[in-house]
Amino acid sequence: MLEAEVKLAIDESTEKALRDRLERLGARLLGEHEQSDVYFAHPGRDFAKTDEALRLRSDDGELRVTYKGPKLDPPRKTREEIEFPLGADLATAQRLLERLGFRPVATVVKARTELELAGPPRAVVSLDRVHGLGLFCEIEVQTESVEDGRRSLTALCERLGVGDRPPIPESYLELLRR
Repeated sequence: MLEAEVKLAIDESTEKALRDRLERLGARLLGEHEQSDVYFAHPGRDFAKTDEALRLRSDDGELRVTYKGPKLDPPRKTREEIEFPLGADLATAQRLLERLGFRPVATVVKARTELELAGPPRAVVSLDRVHGLGLFCEIEVQTESVEDGRRSLTALCERLGVGDRPPIPESYLELLRR
């Protein structure tokens, strides 16, 4: 299974219009979160060159580790994603990764509102306020293929009234490091 995602820069008026449209479409609020993502460099390969990422995410105190594979369909962000919860605290998990040779390279902090839009396909729409970057909308679907993901994301962007906005291929980490 692949995660297909598109990221769009938005402003305050677009965010309001998106929230109104999502409400009219019956989207269900999944939650509002404070997230802090610590990204790590691999000791033996350059993740910037291989287009991979390893992060520890603290999401309202819950810790998850995530590996993201290379993007398969730029400017959309379709890629393999492996994620699982950790029972440890952030400091312990970070210390373990550092002992294995990984080193922290950046932290991305954001306030995220997540909404679920019934399908098909089921989509998660995230409205993000990223510290140091601004407002963004991310639309995500699970898909079996790059082509299905592309079709689904294009249709969802049109349905949400943001089909005219150019997709941003970079991650928040890449945008912050620029």
